[in-house]
Amino acid sequence: MIKAVFFDLDGTVLDTNELILQSFRHAFRERLNITVPDETILTFFGEPLHYSMSKYSDDVEPLLETYREFNWKHHDSMVEPFHGTIEALRELKEMGLYLGIITSKRRNVAMKGIDLFDLAKYFDVIVTPEDTEEHKPKAGPLLKACELLGIEDPSTTMMVGDSTYDILCGKNANASTVAVRYSKISLDILKSVSPDFLVDSLLEIPGIVKGSDNKNKG
Repeated sequence: MIKAVFFDLDGTVLDTNELILQSFRHAFRERLNITVPDETILTFFGEPLHYSMSKYSDDVEPLLETYREFNWKHHDSMVEPFHGTIEALRELKEMGLYLGIITSKRRNVAMKGIDLFDLAKYFDVIVTPEDTEEHKPKAGPLLKACELLGIEDPSTTMMVGDSTYDILCGKNANASTVAVRYSKISLDILKSVSPDFLVDSLLEIPGIVKGSDNKNKG
């Protein structure tokens, strides 16, 4: 029986794709005077920002500073929930489930997006990189969310995300996994890590949870 559903934030709950792309472009251009193809930048989605930047410079702090300044400045005008997000979260809460966010984004920026659309009321736990030594794709963030909720068996949880890092985090913790087809990461790459489910919308999640519960009862 599924007790909790955990979501990645960027690219899963909130459409931040264009903001992230433009933030990377700006940082690489301003600090390194280079243009990195969007196809390459898309492969960074789901990674800790520090790790992505370290591929291009041994001194990542200036890159991080420039990225974050641009991202913060343009955040509110370039972010919105994906279609069906709020309706899905509301239905899942009505089903009595715990809900959580597990993100690679720093807490202050993650909360900026969550608060912008009054989403905090749906989430019982929000795990950011400041909370764990391990980060996605390792199991640590999901295990931390379980710890905070008092869930002893991670197999009673579900991880929903748009990147291989999200799916592997769930798998490494023995949780069920759901990948969203609207990810900017290619479907073939997502399928390569064998998510348990693929969905076109978060509106499908309540049905998957009900189906999993009925299967377990049977």
